[in-house]
Amino acid sequence: MTGFRKLRAVALDCDGVLVDDTYLAMIAGFVTGHGGGYDAAAERDVIGLRDIVVAEKITRLCRLGQPPEKTLEQLWAARREYLAEHPIRVAEGARDCLEALAKLPVRLVCYGGRTREHTFDRYLGDFVDLLDPEVPYVSINEHRPGVDHIARRVLGVAFDEIVFVDDVSRVAEDARAHGAGFIGFPSSPAHARQREFMASCGVRHLPASLAELTPELLRTVDEELATSTHWPR
Repeated sequence: MTGFRKLRAVALDCDGVLVDDTYLAMIAGFVTGHGGGYDAAAERDVIGLRDIVVAEKITRLCRLGQPPEKTLEQLWAARREYLAEHPIRVAEGARDCLEALAKLPVRLVCYGGRTREHTFDRYLGDFVDLLDPEVPYVSINEHRPGVDHIARRVLGVAFDEIVFVDDVSRVAEDARAHGAGFIGFPSSPAHARQREFMASCGVRHLPASLAELTPELLRTVDEELATSTHWPR
């Protein structure tokens, strides 16, 4: 494939895109299990933020009457219980997808809210040779939603030179605010609201599987970014 008009980088979220999401269903269960209401407004409010901010919001939502640090400890315990019943799996087609994207003239990176060792090395380490040799993974918990951090501070590209692939609508909103590319990947039944949020935000591309995250789709996004038509006016 010849060069793109605009795209210089592709950033893929780990949790929910390349491996199973382990947060949405767990957080919903935690909130309802602790007396809180978990509706669309609650999900929009708590998902996609720094861990401690999520804990602060859930503490208020559930009226727990305790420091958010305590709530965060309980959330991590709940996640461990969730993982015992729902072990993390690499998404079907992950290798084929990355192999196809690795052939493109772009920097290909992964990102997530945990340290590199926590998820990336453990589940996706075999794919590291397909990713950017300098920055295969970016940890964004302290920089969420992460668009500015990854594009400008880590990769040094303009916002309209990068596309993000993520399962959370807050990243879509951040990408739109900065004029960056975005492909939505609401990958499970627990993502039903995220799909709705993305659609209302103006996300045009919502592939149903990694098999649909193709070089051809990226060429379409590149053309949209080059002509300022990626986001609705």
